[in-house]
Amino acid sequence: MRAATIEATVSIKNVLFPTDFSRESTLALPYALAIARSHRSKLYMVNIQREPPGLPASVRRGLEALQPRHEDHVKQAMALLQAGAQDVPCEMFLRKGDIWTELSDIIALKKIDLIVTGTHGRRGISKFLEGSVAEDIFRRAACPVLTVGPLVSGEPGSIADLHEILFVTDFSQESLAALPYAILLAQQDGARLYLLHVSPGPLEHSSESLAKRMLLGLVPHISALSCEPKAFVQYGTPAQGILEFADEFAVDLVVLGVERPPRYFDPGRNPRQTTAYAVASQSICPVLTVRA
Repeated sequence: MRAATIEATVSIKNVLFPTDFSRESTLALPYALAIARSHRSKLYMVNIQREPPGLPASVRRGLEALQPRHEDHVKQAMALLQAGAQDVPCEMFLRKGDIWTELSDIIALKKIDLIVTGTHGRRGISKFLEGSVAEDIFRRAACPVLTVGPLVSGEPGSIADLHEILFVTDFSQESLAALPYAILLAQQDGARLYLLHVSPGPLEHSSESLAKRMLLGLVPHISALSCEPKAFVQYGTPAQGILEFADEFAVDLVVLGVERPPRYFDPGRNPRQTTAYAVASQSICPVLTVRA
C-alpha cells in the first residue's frame, strides 16, 4: 500500500474565505487570518448572493427593487470583516449567481491554495453555508479545504502551531490523498501524527496488529518527523470513531481524504450525511479535507 508522493513543503499563498455573514461563517475567519499571517498569504473574502430558481416574475422584480439596499448592507458587512483583517492583505468579492460556479471562477482566477469555510452543521435551510453546500465545496474544490464547524473550541492561532494531528484512512486511494498534507504539516510544526483506521466491528488480534502495521507503513522512513507516529484502530461507525478519538486525544486538526461528488450530485437534495461532512460539522477541532 503506497501513498501519494510527498512534496517538499505546503505552500499557501492565497486563501479563500466564503461567508454569508452568519455567526457560523464568521467563526472561521480567525482561522483564515491565522493561516494567512503564518504563511504571509493574501486573503480573499467572498459573498455570493444566491437567487432561488423558478421565481415568479413579480417576486423577481421585488427582489431587484431591494437589491441596492441589500448590496449596501453586504458592502458594510464586508468592510467590517476586512477591517478586522488589519495586517493581512485582503481583497473582497461580491457576486451573484450559482455558488459553486462563482467560487470555482475565483479559485482559478486567484490561484487559491486553501479554502477556509464555516458550516452551520445542519441541512434544509436557505443559507450560503448550509451543510450540503459546505460539503459540495470540499468535494468539488481541487485545493484543500479547512472546515470550522460550530463545535470547534480552542484558540484560532493554534491552527498555525499544530501539536497533535489526526490522519484517518480506510486504506482507499481517496483517503490516502490527504496523507501527504498530514505528514508535511506534522513536519513543519513538529507535531505528533496519529494514524487512525475505524473498523465496523472488532477485529481479531492478528488483524488489528496487521492494520496498525499497515498504518505505520504509510509513513515513509525519510519523513523525519519530530516524534514517531502512532497507529490506532477503533471500532464502530467511522464518523463516531473519528469524533471520539479527536475528543479523547484533544487533537488540533483532523485530516481526511474525500471522494469527488457523484456525477449528478445535487447538494440541495442529497439527504445522506456522509462521514466527511459529519466529522467536519461536529468535530471540536478544524477538519482539513483533500479531494482525491
